[in-house]
Amino acid sequence: MAAPKHEVVDDVASRVATLVSQLANDAISKRGSFSIAIAGGSLVKMLGSMKAMPGVEWNKWVVAWVDERCVPHSDPESNYGGAWNAWLSMVPIPPDQIYSIDEQAVLESPDAAARNYEARLRELPISALPRENDLPRFDLLLLGFGPDGHICSLFPGHALLHDTSKRWILPISDSPKPPAQRITLSLAAVNTAAKVILVGTGDGKKQIVKQAFQQGCKLPCTLVSETTKPLWILDMAAAAEL
Repeated sequence: MAAPKHEVVDDVASRVATLVSQLANDAISKRGSFSIAIAGGSLVKMLGSMKAMPGVEWNKWVVAWVDERCVPHSDPESNYGGAWNAWLSMVPIPPDQIYSIDEQAVLESPDAAARNYEARLRELPISALPRENDLPRFDLLLLGFGPDGHICSLFPGHALLHDTSKRWILPISDSPKPPAQRITLSLAAVNTAAKVILVGTGDGKKQIVKQAFQQGCKLPCTLVSETTKPLWILDMAAAAEL
């Protein structure tokens, strides 16, 4: 088995911004819309660097999250809150095209939050969010990965990795990483995306990158289907053991 397709670059943020811009332009030229689902953390700061890029048609973006913590938007743990502060507040994406978790549903349960989120995504027209086998085909999933190899809120050894329900969004109440209550894209939905980019930076990622690039590895970050054309973008520190 060949090593996963990857790039080792000096300026990860700049490379990610360039790739996202290219994918957005391609999708908009073909369909008039660009659908992206994002993780939290430093990735949204990389998207924030796009605010000064010329020619970005922000009004044609549809933004969702690959996972979210079941907390209010104002909570420091909120992926939406982090994205708003680092990126979304600085660019003119229409508010009704930004799909954050419903704060009222969160108060009920992770399952209620997951069902509410999926129902809202399902209301999007196919022109904005194409489908394949009744699963969402996002133009791009922009993923990080944890030092344990998790993506979204799909953790090693967790039962959600084997879900066959065809649900787009799954609840989790026992996340090994706090907070315990979350919602996440299913692995089936991840593997229906048109493109997946996995981003890793820093010395803390080098061991999991080394493990993930070994033949036969079954960590969640290696379960991304080849049909999504997965591309790993790494800095020198994260790629040091390759």
